[in-house]
Order: sequence, then structure tokens, then C-alpha cells
Amino acid sequence: MLDPRKIGNDLGKKLPGKLHRNKYSRIGLILAFGLVAGTAQMCAPPPPEAISRGMTVEERRQRDRQCAIALSNAWEYYKNRDWDSSIRNYRNLVDLGCGNEYASDVYLYFGRAYQEVGKVDSAIWAFQQGLRYIPRNKDLLQNVAYTMGRQNRIDEQIRYMERWIEVDSVNTKAYGELAALLRGEERFDDLLHVLNDWDKIDPNNSRIQTEIIQVTELSGRDPLDVLRNRWLDNPDNYQYGYDYAAELVKRSEYTKAFRELEAVIQRFPSSVSAYELLAISALDNDDTDRAIAAYERLFALNRTNYRVAVDLSKTYLQTGEYEQALEWAETAMRASNSNGEAYYARAEVYYAVGDDCLGQRESGVARFDDKIVFMMAWEDYSTSVERGNRRGKARADFLEKNLIPSKGDWFLQPADIRVFKPQGSCYTWINRTVRRQ
Repeated sequence: MLDPRKIGNDLGKKLPGKLHRNKYSRIGLILAFGLVAGTAQMCAPPPPEAISRGMTVEERRQRDRQCAIALSNAWEYYKNRDWDSSIRNYRNLVDLGCGNEYASDVYLYFGRAYQEVGKVDSAIWAFQQGLRYIPRNKDLLQNVAYTMGRQNRIDEQIRYMERWIEVDSVNTKAYGELAALLRGEERFDDLLHVLNDWDKIDPNNSRIQTEIIQVTELSGRDPLDVLRNRWLDNPDNYQYGYDYAAELVKRSEYTKAFRELEAVIQRFPSSVSAYELLAISALDNDDTDRAIAAYERLFALNRTNYRVAVDLSKTYLQTGEYEQALEWAETAMRASNSNGEAYYARAEVYYAVGDDCLGQRESGVARFDDKIVFMMAWEDYSTSVERGNRRGKARADFLEKNLIPSKGDWFLQPADIRVFKPQGSCYTWINRTVRRQ
């Protein structure tokens, strides 16, 4: 929350510019006009307000001169930080009955001067007096709200901040501060109203949208209804559709979630986060076909996104489709310039293939061809570690101790063969080779 004293100082530095030069030039003209044209004014009928106050035209003219002088002096003292003198001149101007006429030039600085000398109650009085004449002045509303806060008069502070927002309806900072006050007071219904209004002027602020859901839950309502209606009412807002689908996923309502996500994607075909949510939620629902389709469409949006290729490799691995898993792992290597994560993904494929083929035999004993495949996995795990992916170290150490060819295995192979490719029906699709160690 801003310090009213600082705000006053900052604005005070700005005001001596053209606006106030013009204002006090205007005052000079008023004085000159009064001196030169006094006879002409005496001939004119008195203004209604002068009659109502029992003042003659001359008395009114004299008072106007005094008010103009008091206003000029008050502002000069304000600029020079002589708060007591500034207050005395503003007080004199108000006592002369010119507060209404000069309201926009008086009460904001009158109140701030009182703040500077620690008279908070008087500052509030000055701001409120100004609002009697100019009730939609956002500076007065802001200052009286902050001053109420300094006195811990929270209910009154909230009321003035609500009026401030009515006047300055696009001020996102004001919305944020009012929301914080209402949250602290646990006024959730009022907070929801403010958040929804704030969301209309700042629709891309995800923090607002998240808080709307949280506050809806705190108020005892079902946020799903809010999310659904918001998406239905605003079909051009991507975030609303995504939020509704995400809540459905959170509740494991996958069929509805998939339908909404596809609707979001159809309307926003480049929506990366929608594709990601669709793929992840499909995997959670054991719908690997849907997940693969989502990942492939996502990769088509950005063929340099190697992490999507890694996810595709993992997904194909879950289904036992090793050739496709290997293909996507190698796609990840190309897209990532062969980084450690891509090497790890390819190692996982070779490890899974070797483990699967080994498990298909009743003996459970690894053959030389199995060990060659495990050696491919070991090489990739080791390279992934060298390139910064530490997850591969435990797997690499295990394979080195237990499953890659030993010196005895190499000794039993024909001495003239230096390069080996795994044989057998389980490995016909593998074209990679390893060199004799």
C-alpha cells in the first residue's frame, strides 16, 4: 500500500508546473480585474450567492481577493514544506467561504499538510470536505482511504476504496489493494465481486483467475459452476476454457475434460498448454492413444521441442512399441543437439527392450545378444551422465556390474569380429552396433 505522505510529496513536486502557473496567473488576473473594473462591477446586480450570504458586491470582491491571496500563499508554503503556514492559509481560505469555489486546489493539499504534522483526524476531515464538493475526485478518495487504513478503520477504508474504483475503474493497483483488504477481512462475497470486475479489465492475469476459484471454494460454492459459466459466456477467452478443463481433470472427470480440451484446441489450435494437459490427463486415464496423438500434434507445433519427443518415447515405451519409442528418442537427440536427457531417453528404450527379451526366456539367463543391447543402454546412460543428467548413473553402474559383456564374453567371440549387432527375432529391428571392448 502506498504511503500517503510519499504520494503527497511526489505530486507536490509535479504540481508547480504548467497547471499551477496557469492557476496562479489566473489568480493574478482576478486581482487585476478587481482593481481595474471595480466601478463596472458596482453597477452590476449582485450575484445570488452574495445576496444569500448578505454580502454586498464590494464585500464579495474583497473576499475573493483575500481568498486568492490565501490560496497562493498556501501553495507556496506547501511547496517549501512549511506545513503549519500552509495549513493556516488553507484554513483562512475555507473560513472565508471559498472552499467550494477552489475545492480542487485546496482540500487534497490541505489534508496532506495535516498529515505531515501528524494530525490524521484533521487530514481525514479535509479530504472528506473536499469530497462534499467533488465527490468523484480519485485523488481525494485514494488519500482518505489510505488515511483510514493508517488508523485501522478498515471498514471505512474499504468503502472509500470501493468509491475510488467506481471513479477509476481501470486502476488495476486499486483493485489489487481492495482485494487484499477484503481477503484479510474474509468478506468473500464482496471479494468475488471485486475479483470478477478486476478480471474484466485484466483478463490475462492468471493470478486473478486462480484466486477467483480459491475464493469461490472458501465461500462454500462449487467453483466448477463458475468455471463452466465463465467459459460458456466467454468462448474467445482461452484461459477460461483451459481452467474449466483443468478443474475437470482435477476431479478425474476425464471424458468431459477431453471434450473441453478438444474444444479449446479447435478454437485455439496453437494452444501448447491445452495439448500438454490433454496428453498428461490421457496418460493418467491410461488412454495412451489419446496421449500419443496429443503429443504428436504438440511436436508438430514446434519441432525443436525435444522434451515432447522424449515424452513420446516414454509413452510408446509404456505400450511396448519399442521401435516407435526408439525413433522418438532419436528425434529428441536431433532436436536437442544430443543433450543428456535425450541420451537418457534412448538408454531407457534399450534397457526396456533387453529386459523384455530376457524375461521372455524361462532360464532368465542373459545371452550375449542381450548383453550387447544392455551395453547400448550402458553407453547411453554413461553419456547422459557426462552431459549433465545424473539420473543415469545408478543404471549405468548396475549394468556395468551385471549385464554388459564381460572379458570372458568377448573372449568367446570370433577374434576377427570387431563390431557386433544383436541377433535373434527379438532384436531384428535394431540397427545399432557396439565395438569389442
